Amino acid sequence: MPPQSKWPLFLLIILVAGCSQRSPAPPPPEMFNVPASYPVGVNPTGIAVADVNNDGNMDVITSNFGSNDLSVLLGNGDGTFQDQKRIAVGIEPKSLVVGRFDPDPYPDIAVIHHSDAVLMILSGEGNGNFRLSQRVDLHKTPTAIVMGDFNHDGKLDLAVSLMLDRVLIFSGDGHGRFKETDAFDPGDTPTSLVSADMNRDGHTDLVIADNGAMKPGLAVYWGKGDGTFEKSRYYKTRLRPLIVSAGDYNGDGFTDVVAIYSSESTLALFLGRSDGTLQDGINFGAEGGPTSVLMGDYNRDGRQDILVTNNLSNKLSIAFGNGNGTFAYPPVAYRTGDGPFAAVRGKFNKESSDGLAVANNVSNTVSIFLAKEHPSTGKP
Repeated sequence: MPPQSKWPLFLLIILVAGCSQRSPAPPPPEMFNVPASYPVGVNPTGIAVADVNNDGNMDVITSNFGSNDLSVLLGNGDGTFQDQKRIAVGIEPKSLVVGRFDPDPYPDIAVIHHSDAVLMILSGEGNGNFRLSQRVDLHKTPTAIVMGDFNHDGKLDLAVSLMLDRVLIFSGDGHGRFKETDAFDPGDTPTSLVSADMNRDGHTDLVIADNGAMKPGLAVYWGKGDGTFEKSRYYKTRLRPLIVSAGDYNGDGFTDVVAIYSSESTLALFLGRSDGTLQDGINFGAEGGPTSVLMGDYNRDGRQDILVTNNLSNKLSIAFGNGNGTFAYPPVAYRTGDGPFAAVRGKFNKESSDGLAVANNVSNTVSIFLAKEHPSTGKP
């Protein structure tokens, strides 16, 4: 048996409940081939995609919470992957982002660590290996990380949320090092954050999920364009949001927000307005234990769908969008490995459409879903 995850109980123990706007569901489409499974480290909780060795093929990286390392799966370009490379990092790496933080052409990694409360910057060497570039003590447990160019200098910056009450902004110098340049208190126990231009002013904004019992809700901070942020709105929610994601789900050009509630297996969609504010949330039921949300047009009908990894039911589910902010119900479910925790899209087969990579926290694997070819054309 794989080691039990040391992940916080509030995330893994989730009751199955929820409600949804319902519309007739289409027949379940056979969109993917049977997924392939690849071993990674113990309890993967984060996943990212990048061409780390510059060979033109997309690779997969996981942060392994239980084995204190990263796994790098080098892609072969045909939807298959080589055996993992393991890279030792700090204690309990939780989430990671991948981008070019220094002048060389190779992707780099920023990873936050749950137990020793550090941010590590790893510089890519172009062969699937990474070396430590910087270690930043955060002093409190980090919960999430996002990247973006917050100050318009052409260099990637980072935002990190901390367990109790803080969000830290780190400006990148373009040479693989980061300096804290802003900090603010978004509310009660931030557990997730996402970057998006909510008010369409050309500056990156932040939406933060506050999971605390005293004041659960969504905090929106507008970017000033200089790497600092100011509070815009706070949306109090009845339930405690754990994960937050953003995208345009109804095709009106305004950013919408999806939240996962930790007290019930429920999602909420907050449609965006032209001024960057959000409408009241619309709740949708989910499978058991939703842990991440991934937007995409998975049935290729021109409408955005919601993909959710469900940690307790060992499935990913896709709710197909109707193009107006509503979704077909019930979602279509696909079996993954045990404890699917996070997912990412990537073009793993050069001859096919985007695929999916799912990090399975209990079976210690990554499931690779490739788009199924159309029987008459041989193409997706």
